Amino acid sequence: MLTSATRVLKQFCRLLALCTLSLATTSQANESIGHTQVATWKDNRTAAFMLMFDDGWPGQLQVGVPALQERQLTATFYMVPDKGEYKQIAAKWAEAIQGGYIIYGNHTMTHGGVRDYQHAQTEIKECTRIIREELQPIPGKPKRLISFAQPGVKKGKWTLPKEDLIRVLEEDNMIRRPTFRDHGAVYHLQELEEMTALAEKAIATQGTEYLILHGVERIGAKWQDFWALKQDIFFPLLDDLAEKQAANELWVTDHISWHQYKTEREAATVEVLNANESKIELKLSADVDPELYDLPLTLITKVPSSWKQCHITQGESKWLASAEDGELTFDALPNGPQIQITPVKL
Repeated sequence: MLTSATRVLKQFCRLLALCTLSLATTSQANESIGHTQVATWKDNRTAAFMLMFDDGWPGQLQVGVPALQERQLTATFYMVPDKGEYKQIAAKWAEAIQGGYIIYGNHTMTHGGVRDYQHAQTEIKECTRIIREELQPIPGKPKRLISFAQPGVKKGKWTLPKEDLIRVLEEDNMIRRPTFRDHGAVYHLQELEEMTALAEKAIATQGTEYLILHGVERIGAKWQDFWALKQDIFFPLLDDLAEKQAANELWVTDHISWHQYKTEREAATVEVLNANESKIELKLSADVDPELYDLPLTLITKVPSSWKQCHITQGESKWLASAEDGELTFDALPNGPQIQITPVKL
């Protein structure tokens, strides 16, 4: 006769066997042809990192921008259109985008504070209008998302209620950037090792980190930018980020692209419409506004081991990609036409 303890043990063993079978079945399903997952970060990189520059100081344009473009590192520059330092070189800022890797953000018109909702129309919304229409116009995207960074001002100069700030940002498709706290170069972080440690932290957690800079040292200049980061720290910092990006450890990007990717990824679903030895068809959807969230997501799809080169089609877009160890990594637009994958016939 079985004891009560023996019966409990046998029941536990049955449950354990069922769970093991369920896990094995799930694992097999995940290995099946067509199984697709959305990469955590663009291009299936380990982590994300953002560089942000405030106020439009001359050193950013003269030293920072060429260094970023040389290393193919993207950054967000927060403009203050009515500030004297910006006005003197405004035309050069407009020209700088021709070299790529620059995205402009909103740091208000004067950096002098905002009194109320009505004042925000000219102090905040006007800055966004200038970015969209004059500084960095993008055809077909008149109301695209713009990053907003609230400037630090003297006590009593920023009296705009929090709920009114949220209202202004929502009305004009602006996204507030992460806090300055503990992420300011020169103000919080002085040494190179402190700054590169942020990148190491992002990689270790497979998450996101960022650094906010103001000025960049201009050797030989009569005066220096506000909180100017010395070149013997700035250049090695960029070299370190570029090296990690080349190793596929970091996605160095701007704030809005990061926000779009993360938002789309968290709302995304992939439906396998058809999957066999000759063709895979997928539908990538995301519960987001496609007018604002239109950044391609990186997908990782299981394909037959014999597929080495693949044709990928999504609507009118067609391209080639290489599969490795039965996995194909590629970008696709959420809420777009269905995706078709076929092998290149040799």
